[in-house]
Amino acid sequence: MRAAILASTCIPGAAYAGDVSGTIIDIALERPVRGATVTMDGTAMSAATDEQGRYVFYDVTAGVHTLTVSQPGYRSETLTVTVPETGKVTANGSIALANTFDGNTILVTGARASRLLAIQRKRAMPVVADVVSSDGIGKLPDYNTAEALQRLPGISVEIDQSEPRYVVIRGVDPNLNLVTIDGNVVGIPEAEGRRVALDTIPSDLVGAIEVVKTVTPDYDANAIGGAINIVTPSAYDHSRPFTYVSARGIYGSRADKTGFGASAMHGQTFGSDSQFGIVAGASYSKRFIDSQLVDPLNWEEVGEGLWAPTGIRMFNYSIMRERIGGIVNLEWRPDNDLRVYVNTIYNEFTDHEGRDQFDYDLYRGTAIISGREITYDKGRASREFRQNNQTQKLYNISPGVDWRFGTFELKLNYTYAHAQEHTPVRDDIEFRSAGNKVSTILTGSSMPTFSSIDESLYDPSAFPLRRIRLRREAIDEDLHAIKADLKADFADGTDSFAKVGVKFTDRIKDRDNYQEQWTPDGDVTFADTGAVLDPIAGFFGGKYDFGPAMDYRGVLDYTFVQNPGLLELDEEKTAINDKASDYHINEKIYAGYGMASLDFGAFNVIGGVRVEHTVGQYDAFFLQTTEEGTSIAPLAFKKEYTHVLPSVTVNYRPNQEMVFRAAWTNTIGRPNYSDVVPAFEEEDGDGEAGNPNLKPYTSMGLDLSAEYYPDADTVFALAAFYKHIKNPVYVQKINNTAFAGIELTSLSQPQNADSGNLFGVEANMTARLAFLPAPLDGFGISANVTYVDSSVNVPGRQDDDLPFFRQSKWLAGGALFYEKGPLEARFAVSYRSSYLSGVGSGKDYYENPSNADFDDYTKGRTVLDARIGYRIVEGVEIFGSVSNIGETPLIGYQGRSNRITSREEYGLNADFGISAKF
Repeated sequence: MRAAILASTCIPGAAYAGDVSGTIIDIALERPVRGATVTMDGTAMSAATDEQGRYVFYDVTAGVHTLTVSQPGYRSETLTVTVPETGKVTANGSIALANTFDGNTILVTGARASRLLAIQRKRAMPVVADVVSSDGIGKLPDYNTAEALQRLPGISVEIDQSEPRYVVIRGVDPNLNLVTIDGNVVGIPEAEGRRVALDTIPSDLVGAIEVVKTVTPDYDANAIGGAINIVTPSAYDHSRPFTYVSARGIYGSRADKTGFGASAMHGQTFGSDSQFGIVAGASYSKRFIDSQLVDPLNWEEVGEGLWAPTGIRMFNYSIMRERIGGIVNLEWRPDNDLRVYVNTIYNEFTDHEGRDQFDYDLYRGTAIISGREITYDKGRASREFRQNNQTQKLYNISPGVDWRFGTFELKLNYTYAHAQEHTPVRDDIEFRSAGNKVSTILTGSSMPTFSSIDESLYDPSAFPLRRIRLRREAIDEDLHAIKADLKADFADGTDSFAKVGVKFTDRIKDRDNYQEQWTPDGDVTFADTGAVLDPIAGFFGGKYDFGPAMDYRGVLDYTFVQNPGLLELDEEKTAINDKASDYHINEKIYAGYGMASLDFGAFNVIGGVRVEHTVGQYDAFFLQTTEEGTSIAPLAFKKEYTHVLPSVTVNYRPNQEMVFRAAWTNTIGRPNYSDVVPAFEEEDGDGEAGNPNLKPYTSMGLDLSAEYYPDADTVFALAAFYKHIKNPVYVQKINNTAFAGIELTSLSQPQNADSGNLFGVEANMTARLAFLPAPLDGFGISANVTYVDSSVNVPGRQDDDLPFFRQSKWLAGGALFYEKGPLEARFAVSYRSSYLSGVGSGKDYYENPSNADFDDYTKGRTVLDARIGYRIVEGVEIFGSVSNIGETPLIGYQGRSNRITSREEYGLNADFGISAKF
């Protein structure tokens, strides 16, 4: 098709030729198209459309010209434009999928729209990256952002109560990922690390998620794993107003309760020239989760060649989980050269967790062995309950300006980010038995079980009250960031440019932990409280007898209300706990970069350097316990360091279907907050300390990839990567040493290891099987696999072949999907092999650090899920989905896979509902 474009001259200047710019729309998706190639016939000029579908040519000879727009899987379209001798002309156009015909335009929605957008973004990006995009109903394939990302190659997740929470890129610790929203940094609500819990952010509010594995100098440097950018919707994403609504029920099989969720979003442009835009959305969900956990703890060699756990701990969880989210994005675009915006996002995540616990310390005497049976003659048990009510909040406010003048583009942005984790209730109740309990366990099966157990352990009167701890904690982080980026196009008929930028980030984080410890003034047992509930029936499928549950509120009522003088406040321990975990951190980061992107025919080379200077002030408390009592004193430490980080990325596009990429990158990772704050605690000669002298991680990466896009629905990709990571952090325990002038029996402190290496290969493909005869032509497949060989050098373990921390050797995922007419269905699988989660957890490890029997691992896990949707009328879909179909447990083990240290069992989750687009 040919479209005649009316040319109008505006903003005349003293040039000998005019400029041509415009926006290209994807008719099938009703969105601007990214990465389409626009060429000018009779010239060497070529440009690719950006994320807003925009292209520009400078200094075009006056006269009539023909532009050709092309994209793999789309019909090439031509535009005719008349260029004036001076000034600018606009030439907008559109492209359609290759299998559509004039007068029969197909609007693509649902999962296929999501896939088309993701492939389009991946192909257009100048780095090694993978993308998940929202579909035409306004939601991602999964309900939180971490869950959606686990489908991508090289991506695995860490779970909480069966829900994906933290994203692991190519096996690297989530604390070493850069997480941004619309390219702007976010706050970190947790006290210990720098990782962002992505299950806090509901997918209903997300337009796309980009996982960048090879960053360029305009990205923040703390991206050893990679950069995760959450893109929120814009009113200009669509060519017309849009409204999405959905409602669903959420069922958990173990809880046997049904929660609910709902979301709504509206976006549109308005004004005489559509110069104003707004997107507003809200999301809410509430679900119920029950799970059960058994921990056979601290395996030791109790007899010649016979290993057995020395403790068994059981948990029964009951959780209410609530998510609330909202966005409001405002834009003003008076012309094609100016964009003023304010992006805001708010997310709230609340867990109300009740946890019954039966903790049996078996090995306090001797072990009597008879075959595979071990009898422990002096054990002690406790019955405990924890009520933990916790809320995390994240919100960002990001105003900014994008201004194009001539061949320059200036971007200014300020971001205020607030993150908090408040725990208004964390109450722990503990009743503990005498230490004369005799029980026998049976080993040799997948889980050790009791062949006999002291019957008094099921008698509530055998458990005197030991203590009640009432904890409250507030963690708050405020972040201010301001940045400026200036880009200069070369105006040479290519997309070549130079770019410089500066950024200042000021992060303030406070942790205030308070804990009262109450002990009984007299004898009171679990039975005396009247808060004994019926035994937990069928615990772990009947393999274990948990015994009676606890009425948490009943215990508190009995001890504090009915008998107000029963408990005494332990003032010394309360004073210790009031300061032990508190800290104040102020980090300032000064950054600048320079880079250039140069086109040489089919080659594109991006090179540059980023410099980051970090100034950190870390304040905590020094605690020492002696016979005279506890002394508390403030500690402060200041740390400064500078990194110079060059990088080079090469893209080679021999044709529109093929992309080859190579990258050399250098990134950093700052130590976790809890590791670097100068807190110190000492009791009975054993000390634990932070380490302000920890060095930041540094990483050098090499990447190669090849990508093939034969059509709009299909991608085949193969990538290889290598990372050399210096200064990884582990916890070291030193015996008979001193800290801050205090003689110690032992000191546990995080330290830097020497280095570690990762080498991996990842492959993925997505394709519709359109060549099959109807109705089978609706089928398609996606699959990915990643193999990683890794190693790490740990002091005392140089001769051991240790994999890098938390690094799985194999990752894999795939889906079989069907999309035809009103029906959509998907059956998906994800797999992560076992990985090293801790070095030397056993009590004998530090006397024999080369003993791999005390290393902790997390076992490999395969998860299945499915979804089906049916469009009952145009724009309205009913759907149902099931996750964790096989009820796959999460298993940890010590040294060898048959020495299980934890097994947490979850039920399946089912969702069902309706969604609509208007």
